[in-house]
Amino acid sequence: MGPYYRATSQTTGAFFDTFYQHPILMLLLVAGVVGLGLWFWKKTDKPSA
Repeated sequence: MGPYYRATSQTTGAFFDTFYQHPILMLLLVAGVVGLGLWFWKKTDKPSA
């Protein structure tokens, strides 16, 4: 267990521990956030200059 367990709740520690056990989840989370950001960026109607 890492030092982050000292200052966090048990639920938060378990959350981070899941990412340590399954690193592919972090990749999927990052890809999802990037995809969502691009979707919102494309969705907003920007006036052409």
